[in-house]
Amino acid sequence: MATTKVKELLILLGALALTGSVAGFAVWQVTERWLFPREGTVQEQEQIETALGTERDNPWSKIALAFTLSGHTDEVNALAINSGGNLLVSGGDDQTLFFWDLDRATLLGQGKGHQDWIYSLAMAPDGATVASGSKDNTIKLWNMDTYQAVATLSGHQDFVNSIVFSPDGSTLASASYDHTIKLWDVASQQERATLRGHEGIVLAAAISPNGRYLATGGVDTLIRLWDIENERLLRIFEGHTSDVNSLAFSPDNQQLVSGSDGDGIKVWQLSSGEMLHQFGQEGGQVFAVAFSPDGQAIASGHGDQTVKIWNRSGELLRNLKGHAGSVYATIFSADQLLTSSEDSTVKVWRIFPND
Repeated sequence: MATTKVKELLILLGALALTGSVAGFAVWQVTERWLFPREGTVQEQEQIETALGTERDNPWSKIALAFTLSGHTDEVNALAINSGGNLLVSGGDDQTLFFWDLDRATLLGQGKGHQDWIYSLAMAPDGATVASGSKDNTIKLWNMDTYQAVATLSGHQDFVNSIVFSPDGSTLASASYDHTIKLWDVASQQERATLRGHEGIVLAAAISPNGRYLATGGVDTLIRLWDIENERLLRIFEGHTSDVNSLAFSPDNQQLVSGSDGDGIKVWQLSSGEMLHQFGQEGGQVFAVAFSPDGQAIASGHGDQTVKIWNRSGELLRNLKGHAGSVYATIFSADQLLTSSEDSTVKVWRIFPND
């Protein structure tokens, strides 16, 4: 029976799906949260895959699949997590938000209200509200305690593909099939501004950690950098030759990473617009990119069903297998990486200290 004390688990690694070879064994010292299921968990510990890097200096040499969350009946397109890393929301083509307790790997509740697929999710910084963007052209705000929609933001004329809160929670940005980006005042739940300039569907939006910049990208292959406060275009990043599906700022506000349909991942210098690195073309479409909390790694979700972890220069550090469909979302939270997929599941990967 599990206790709250730190326990040691001996994991014997056999023929790993990740490598197809015998990798020996390793001893992990881990907490109850990750490796000892409690009553009522959802398929917790259905598989624990421990992946060992080949280089001792690889900070990603110890990462394990802690558990898989199942319940969605269709593709899972989006994830959002609170700052404490214990509450997760997932959404997708089944038009339903799933609210999860990650400490127990249990489903807390469901949110219904959208009339079509859910494409995007964003958690407010205070963790009290989660926003969802849908193919039904609306954005809904949900109470994290009651799992109920408390407001609907209408204004887009087509699908809402991407949404993101500003760091102070005062502004919500949304990107749409209608070729526009809208800025919403969260307190009044009113549209603040509409940003125009993309010549086509806008697929991705990200706000910098300092709250100053908004980056957007889409099918016109261009990335636009906006001044949020003054609602004006600052710079256009040129270099992609296919749809820009995902964007993320580095924690130090110095770089921007983008994932695309046909030309992989690019890392850009924010101040100059210079493309610093390009990589990841071998994984097919790149649907999601995310910086690790320390800014030293980038996780990407690919059409070849893998999650890849890179350093900022494009060196491949890990290639994680386990999903049975394209990977649509990747997000970090402290000592975990969360991914969702076309296969209707969410996977929670535990990142262990490399000591």
